[in-house]
Amino acid sequence: MSKPLSDARLKTAVRQAIRNAEKAAPHDDRAFLDALRMQTAAQVRVPGGGGARSVGLGRPTQPKGARLDQDPRYLAGVRALARRTAANARIIGGTAVKGREFADCVAVGDDDRWGCTGTLIAPNVVLTAGHCEVLHTRVFVGNDVDGKGRVFKVIRHVRHPRWDNRLRHDVMLLILQKKITGVKPRPMAPAALIDAAADGRVVGFGTTELSGNLGYGVKRQTDVPIVSQACKGRVNGRSDGSVYGCHAGREIVAGKPLLLHDTCKGDSGGPFFLADGRGRWFLAGVTSRGTDLATTMCGDGGLYVRVDQYRDWIASVIKKG
Repeated sequence: MSKPLSDARLKTAVRQAIRNAEKAAPHDDRAFLDALRMQTAAQVRVPGGGGARSVGLGRPTQPKGARLDQDPRYLAGVRALARRTAANARIIGGTAVKGREFADCVAVGDDDRWGCTGTLIAPNVVLTAGHCEVLHTRVFVGNDVDGKGRVFKVIRHVRHPRWDNRLRHDVMLLILQKKITGVKPRPMAPAALIDAAADGRVVGFGTTELSGNLGYGVKRQTDVPIVSQACKGRVNGRSDGSVYGCHAGREIVAGKPLLLHDTCKGDSGGPFFLADGRGRWFLAGVTSRGTDLATTMCGDGGLYVRVDQYRDWIASVIKKG
């Protein structure tokens, strides 16, 4: 198998692929996506992407509705994202996080293993997914769980009281024994920013191939188009909830990036970030699970719990300490 392209060559290949796809399909978003896939497949070798999104959660074997690339919102979002970030390799395969970028994104685990992701929202509080409850005794600050970093003990975990096995209200707070110094907690996005967003950035330590079995432990990031900001729309005559399996008013539906890349096992609880007009990143969502369209563990889009819907609950838990 050939070696992956260098960063410089990858950016050049991405820009050229987008230009060629625009030329081949100037007015047809579906044709644009098909052309882009064909262009990149011949030039770029990338790892499989990474969905519901922690160890132990199964996936349906047959999708309930049309494929993701039959949703015109996804197709329009893909094209807009490609045009806006033409030199950004994240839209193709995702990239490893370098240095202290997104230092507030942490790995979450028990005493023996790591298996989820979370976001520091206060000096001693991490927000993660409710279904990660079996992994709630420690967090890791760093970019690689097998490399340099710091480990902090969890003294209390609080899953949302209305969480259920349908993954409604899929959020949980981890109260740490000590404050995490040297890392700025991430502010939560206001509702208006989420409602107006067209794309976001997902970050996590999850696996990097479609079965969800390999690659956990390295913090990676990728940009994804938003399909539905609040699971309140319709596609091909059906509600977002019936097609994607999201909970209306409380979850973001986001498509996979331009190829098969996505959040995956181990990304559960991780951040879905949005940038404002000044380039500041805000926490908009918590990675929950894959969509009901999925026929593989990962790679068919994801569902993200809107943090703005849980501000009061989060504040009340933090106040209790």
